[in-house]
Amino acid sequence: MRTPLLATVLALTASLAAQSTAPNGHTMVVVKGAVSVRMGSPANEIGRVPAPDSAAEPQHTVTIPRSFAISTTEVTVAQFRRFLEANPQVKSGYGFDGAPDRMAQVLSRFSPDDDGPAIAMTWYEAAMYCNWLSAREGLPTTEWAYPAGVLRDGFEMPADYLRRRGYRLPTEPEWEYAARAGTSTSRFFGESDDRLGDYAVFARHPPRGKDDPVDPADPQHTARVGSLEPNPLGLFDVYGNVWEWTQDRVERFQVMDVVEDREDPVLRVFDRDARTRRGGAFPYGAAFARSASRGPVTSLPTNRRDNLGFRMARTIR
Repeated sequence: MRTPLLATVLALTASLAAQSTAPNGHTMVVVKGAVSVRMGSPANEIGRVPAPDSAAEPQHTVTIPRSFAISTTEVTVAQFRRFLEANPQVKSGYGFDGAPDRMAQVLSRFSPDDDGPAIAMTWYEAAMYCNWLSAREGLPTTEWAYPAGVLRDGFEMPADYLRRRGYRLPTEPEWEYAARAGTSTSRFFGESDDRLGDYAVFARHPPRGKDDPVDPADPQHTARVGSLEPNPLGLFDVYGNVWEWTQDRVERFQVMDVVEDREDPVLRVFDRDARTRRGGAFPYGAAFARSASRGPVTSLPTNRRDNLGFRMARTIR
C-alpha cells in the first residue's frame, strides 16, 4: 500500500532530472519546467501568519515557466569561508558595524561547525556568493544573474536575470515549489507538526517575548546541514535550522497579482526594500516551519541575523 509521501515521491519523478554538481562542493536537484505551485495558505491553516510582523500568505497558483536547479543543502560555514577568503573586499565588510569581534562570537555561538549553515550574511553577500560560483564555473558575466563587483544599495538587476544560467537566490515560487515537493499541505509530510523533528531543527518551546529566556531543551545553535531527513525532492533543512534568503521583495507576493514567475519589473535593489526569507530557524517555533511562511516584512537586505542563511538556485536551459 502506498503512503501519501511515497505517492508524492513517485509523482515527482517525471519532473526531476538527475542531481547535478556545482562548484565549491554543492549538489543541486534539477526540476524540469514548466511547473506550477499553489503558493500561500488557506485561512484555516494552523500557524498561518505566525507573528504580528509576518508577511502575508495569499493563496494562489503561480507558474514557473522554466527548468531550474536548487541546492540540496544550505550553504555551509566552510563553503562561505572559502568565498570570503577569495574575495577580500567582501570579507572586510562581513561583520557588524562598530563591533569588530562580534562576528566571530556569533559564529562560535550559533553555528560552530564547519558543516553547519553559514549565517549572518546580508542579502547582498549571498548574491555575491552566487556570482562567485558562476565565475568558478567559468560562465561569462553575460550569464551571471547579478552584476559583477561589490553589490550594494541601488544596484540594478539584469532585465533577463531569470533567463541567465548563473547562480542566484531562488525566487519565492521556486523555493515554495521545492519545499512543498508536490504537496498542498502546510508541510510536505502533512498538516501536523508531530513529525517535524524528523526533518527540522526548531524550537518546541520558543520564548514568548524578546527578553524571555530560551528553553534549555530547545536547540541553542544550528545543526550540521543534511543531518536530518530530506523532503521528497531531496532537499534537507527546508524547514528550520536557518531562515533562507530568497530573490524576491516581500511586497511582490503580499498580494495575488503574480501568476507567472518572471523577472521582477522593479530591477533596482534598495536597502529599504525588504527581501523574503523562508523556512523558519532553530530558535523559532513550528508555526514558522511551514511551506507558506514568508518571514517578517522587515527583513531588509542589509540585515544580519544569527539564524539567517541561504541556498542557491539557477535557471537550466
